[in-house]
Amino acid sequence: MQRSNSFYYWNKEQGPTLLLEQNLAAHISNNEQRLDKKKQGLKGSFSSYGSWETSSSGTNKVTRKSIRFQVIVWTIERPDVSLSQVNMKFRVTLFWNAHIDVLKKEKEIDFQTGSWRMHGRSKAIFCSGNILEKGSSNEMLVDVPPLAILNANSFQAIGTPEVLLLREKDGLMRWSCLYKATLSQAEMTVTNFPHDTHYLRIQLGILQNRHAGAMWDRNVWDLNLATEDDSRGSTRTPHGLVVDRLKIPEFTMGSEGAEFSFVNLPRGFQAFTGTRDNKETCLHVSIKVKQQSTYYDINIIPLVTVITAVAITALFALDATNFFQRSLLMLNCAFVEVGLRMNIDNRLPRARYQIKLQKILNHFFYMPLFLVLESGCLH
Repeated sequence: MQRSNSFYYWNKEQGPTLLLEQNLAAHISNNEQRLDKKKQGLKGSFSSYGSWETSSSGTNKVTRKSIRFQVIVWTIERPDVSLSQVNMKFRVTLFWNAHIDVLKKEKEIDFQTGSWRMHGRSKAIFCSGNILEKGSSNEMLVDVPPLAILNANSFQAIGTPEVLLLREKDGLMRWSCLYKATLSQAEMTVTNFPHDTHYLRIQLGILQNRHAGAMWDRNVWDLNLATEDDSRGSTRTPHGLVVDRLKIPEFTMGSEGAEFSFVNLPRGFQAFTGTRDNKETCLHVSIKVKQQSTYYDINIIPLVTVITAVAITALFALDATNFFQRSLLMLNCAFVEVGLRMNIDNRLPRARYQIKLQKILNHFFYMPLFLVLESGCLH
């Protein structure tokens, strides 16, 4: 019981908060090691983002001009296949390199004393010491990428977004926010119910100020996945994951976990003309889930199979001269299947098209009726 209670608190608020603290502690430890090496005349251990180069994992390449995503999925409620939507709780963390050195020259600021906080949706403000009044000479504003959840019907930020300067030399910034959102799933259908498979998607992007010459010009700022240099081992996978032990009611999740990919997003006039110039990209986080079909496979299908088998035995137990008795037995089996079908329909997803289970039950119902017609022709 103690283990389950600890997992409950970890999955609610403790886990998302502690992961950020682990990430911060890893960066502080790395900066301290770098300062020790600098005193000894050695080169620092972290990368310069001035040009293309590999991260410590050797898998991803990033530039100084990049916005890097990390997404951690904490809970997934039962998907509503009828409305094609699902409720999720997930944390989005953005890493980017701000021009802290330029801003610091304008104002003498000591980042060791003070705190960061959000100022609106797209600005972060740093206040030195205990001075928190807007307009103080010790304040500094930094632009924050305006995150957009593209497929959200509604969403709610849990707590306040956190912003922090992780590394002063190259201006490595981190912005993070925990969301609870109702996400639209445009490709979700129940055609193969109860053996249907779905890809639950979170679509994230930066849409504002992406035009030429703007703050987040798409020709200057690329969208990438977070690297090991950003996460510093705070998560098993640098760019994000689905937490262990996550359970989805009535569904099972694929062993591959979450898949991350960037896809083109038509914008403005391109959405109607189909042109491919300067397309915007967005991040797709896909989680493969499969409907649990055990209830139907074990309780429903064997039952209607036995009922249909009883109707078929009438062909062997009674000859064609006993047409009335034979037809009566077959029709009784058919009426039992009709009653069963009506009860099952109340528990099936509501859709304006025929789903797989309905098609199977229809075939079982048609079989006794076909046998009655055949017996009548023989009689």
